[in-house]
Amino acid sequence: MTSFHQVNGDDFDHDDQNLMHNGKSHEQIIDGLLTKVGYGRFQKKLLILCGFGWLADNAVAIILPRVQEHFSISDKWIGVLSSSLFTGMMGGAFFWGTYSDARGRKTPYTMTLAITSFFGILSSASFSFWSLCLMLFFVGFGVGGNMPTDGALYLEFLPKEQHYLLTFMSVFFSFGAVTASIIGYIILPSTSCPEPTADTMIPDCDLANQNYGWRLVLLTIGVLTLLMSFVRTFWLKLPETPKFLMSQYRTKETIIVLENIARINGEDVRITARDLPARPVSQPQSIPEEEQAFLDEDGDDVISAAESLSPASESLSNNWRQLFVPKWRRTTLLVFGIWTLTSMAYTMFNVFLPKYLETLGFEKTPSSRKSVYWDYMVYSIAGVPGSLVASYMIETRLGRKGTMALSAFGSAFALFIFSIIDSHLTMVLSSSTVSFLATLLYAVIYGYTPEVFDTSVRGTAVGTASGLGRIAGILSPLASGWLYTFWVTLPLHISVVGFGLVGLCVVLLPFETRATRT
Repeated sequence: MTSFHQVNGDDFDHDDQNLMHNGKSHEQIIDGLLTKVGYGRFQKKLLILCGFGWLADNAVAIILPRVQEHFSISDKWIGVLSSSLFTGMMGGAFFWGTYSDARGRKTPYTMTLAITSFFGILSSASFSFWSLCLMLFFVGFGVGGNMPTDGALYLEFLPKEQHYLLTFMSVFFSFGAVTASIIGYIILPSTSCPEPTADTMIPDCDLANQNYGWRLVLLTIGVLTLLMSFVRTFWLKLPETPKFLMSQYRTKETIIVLENIARINGEDVRITARDLPARPVSQPQSIPEEEQAFLDEDGDDVISAAESLSPASESLSNNWRQLFVPKWRRTTLLVFGIWTLTSMAYTMFNVFLPKYLETLGFEKTPSSRKSVYWDYMVYSIAGVPGSLVASYMIETRLGRKGTMALSAFGSAFALFIFSIIDSHLTMVLSSSTVSFLATLLYAVIYGYTPEVFDTSVRGTAVGTASGLGRIAGILSPLASGWLYTFWVTLPLHISVVGFGLVGLCVVLLPFETRATRT
């Protein structure tokens, strides 16, 4: 076991320490130390592991028509399936986001993916529509915690110069959509009820023996998520983030974490208590008596953190008050609006897309299921470059705000074209453009939100924003199902308006975070 030098935080004067930092904020001090520690093997592993949490959010849309057929659910009520998932996501985002601010990022990182995989596998054995909705609620509780907490966690291990990688990490969301669409394309056409023909408009179907493909899709994705959970557990045993530790004034642990990340990255960096922010005189001590080393003998992995959970330095109510002080009020309201409207607009389009494709058809004939799943796979693949392009665009003159505005207004235009399509080619091109631009938009939103808020409220802000997005996700499928019964393309027109309003909110944001702060 590697040994570490002892740190004495009481052998210098706090006034001298504050003078040495020249009035820098805690965030700026830790940013400087993370830059000193460097970017390397540790962060590269963590990018993949945090990305796993964003892979598990894409199964419902592809199976929705088959579940509707299996349980004989009307168009008006089938949206409850997606709403159940989003309800769980809302609860997960609020709960895990708040928990991560009070007790640290590590436990949500471990638990959320495990919850997602467990209930994902159970959902494949659902015996009724409502039991499936219940299982998907708990899947959503895990997924909803993954997205805000994993993003905040990864950001707090990154040197400032690599913050663009948080935007890049959203590529895993696209990979998840592609994975789900490929699984659906392989499994569903041959394991679903027979398709209607000119001679038999409503063919007989043995549901138990012919329409089990949606169960296989859920089981396959659940098992893959379980495997990712195991990799998270054994490939890199994660310490608490240095920014969270320092927000609790756990100085010794912060030093150990930073030095050992540097060692994993192949650097020999020494940090003393003088390099860290001074503890206020009134701040109670909350440091464990013994420190655990974070490296094994070979220095390959972090193996344990000081596991004691110190009390939060600020209460949840205080975090909320900080979000609405004059400095942040406008940003908070606009960011919350962006998450809510983006979720509404995207969900109304994305959740019902396979059903749109089956219903619309071209040349007066419905599309075959195999062609529908192929088109949906093309749509999903088109979103992959969105995250990659976003990570480049945000570092140009456009910055975060310009990139978000361009993608939001572009999504509105492409979706309008989709709503008035009259050919298969136009449908493929316009839906692929929506996929690309909406993914680009989400990528920047996921990166901008934790960047713009301080560490002390970051989890609360991101969790609340994500939770509001989930509320919109709950209501949107229900509204879409109801609107769908009046006019098939009416939900699409509402989505166009939603993306337009997102662009307007982005333009009104007061802060551009490119090269300015964490």
